[in-house]
Amino acid sequence: MNKLRIFCIVMWGLLGLVYGQRSNIVARLDLGKNDPKPEFYEYSPIDQGLITLGPMSRISSRYIGLRKYDRGLRQEWETRVLEQSERKTIDFVSIVGQYIFVFVSESFPKEGVIKSYYYEYDLDGNQIVEREILSVYPLEKEQKVELQYVLSPNKRKLLCFKNLRNKRDTEEILYYLFDDEGDYIQSGEISLRYPDNRFRVRNVRVSNQGNVFVLGKFTLRNRVRDTDDYKYIVYRHDAATQTGREIAVDLGDRYISDLAFRLDRDDNMYLAGFYSNRSTYQIVGTLFQKVSPTGEILMNSTEKFGENFLSNYLSGGQIDRGRELKNFYLDPEDGIILRSDGGVLLLAEKFYVTNRPYRDIYGYWVNRDVFHYEDVILTSINGNGEIEWHAIVDKNQIGESPANLSYFNAIGGSGNFIFYEYKPRRNKVNVYYNAVGIGGEVSNRQPLFADYRFGNEFYPRFCEQVDNNTAIMVYFQSRGKKLSVVKVQFEG
Repeated sequence: MNKLRIFCIVMWGLLGLVYGQRSNIVARLDLGKNDPKPEFYEYSPIDQGLITLGPMSRISSRYIGLRKYDRGLRQEWETRVLEQSERKTIDFVSIVGQYIFVFVSESFPKEGVIKSYYYEYDLDGNQIVEREILSVYPLEKEQKVELQYVLSPNKRKLLCFKNLRNKRDTEEILYYLFDDEGDYIQSGEISLRYPDNRFRVRNVRVSNQGNVFVLGKFTLRNRVRDTDDYKYIVYRHDAATQTGREIAVDLGDRYISDLAFRLDRDDNMYLAGFYSNRSTYQIVGTLFQKVSPTGEILMNSTEKFGENFLSNYLSGGQIDRGRELKNFYLDPEDGIILRSDGGVLLLAEKFYVTNRPYRDIYGYWVNRDVFHYEDVILTSINGNGEIEWHAIVDKNQIGESPANLSYFNAIGGSGNFIFYEYKPRRNKVNVYYNAVGIGGEVSNRQPLFADYRFGNEFYPRFCEQVDNNTAIMVYFQSRGKKLSVVKVQFEG
């Protein structure tokens, strides 16, 4: 689940979601230019309300506080949490059950340490815990890393973790586990046998049972920076026994181009992604594994893309010569969705960066990166590991900043909905969407908003589906500099 931190140059808002042609706006909150803007937000599943964390005043960021909104997005209460200083970093805010957690890291130069601690409140605004210490570590560079978090599939476990920078020492992850009773129940340390400078953590998840899973990429040779010189590692850590095991993901002489994973309610793990016969930056087929809680591989399959799908991007001659697709990537968080039959749905986007030189006002040549976010491909894989269908959502977004590019995916009863800001030829800019049915049928592109204007900014990375029929989307109105929060329930 993506959570939004707003920096001073970025404004955001929440907007309504339209499924098909129908939506039901159930609540709206408008924050104008004279209102303080939050830095974090979190949805509350218990009462369908919203929690925000940010400055208490528009003119000063000295005091940071929580604001609670009910399901109608009417403010219920606010409370001051802390006084800000340059030594403090607010890591994040999260809700587990009926409890709100605010996590902070603070440097103490005289003591030579970094302290991570948290505040805890209930949904009525009552403080449960004030500045409870999680960890104290030496004030060293490897300890100055962001405290991150992830929720379990049932939203009843909260995992906080730090991925330490240990240079040539082993890869090390510190973690802290909370439950929906508001209790701090477990802490631990995961030490992998791979040197930190050759291992990159791609994703961390926690199961309903409180076990920790790590997906990463390991560079095989120490001084080689070839993109094909790595393998994927999956590590399952049992929090109760503080033991773990590696799970092999190996395709022999074929390359794993991209990989993502999900956990189901019973601690089974689903690994899926793309492979290539040529290199790690091309794709020619899918791989799929299902792994039991004991590490037994229950399903292990690969399947090459069919010619009908490849012909959308390659000529017949290129297909005959074994040409493969390039620049398609899975989102490590949201690129895989579990199907009810034990299969998965993969969502990949075509992305690449080009360089555009230009001459500035002083006559100097400057290189500028240009970001390209193009088609989204959806690949449905059944419980036997077989590709059932592909769907292509056609788009071509180009910009010098990636902030309002890419897409947001939401799931309804009739399929998936892909939302993205776009300006089709001979049409106005808007947030458009395509519906992708459960059989892979793609609807025509439709505009989402009747009054969307040039200069507005839509931020798909900050959007979030909060339950089966409700979503929040992020959007800033340039006219009036207004942050609009619209909570929408949808049908479909």
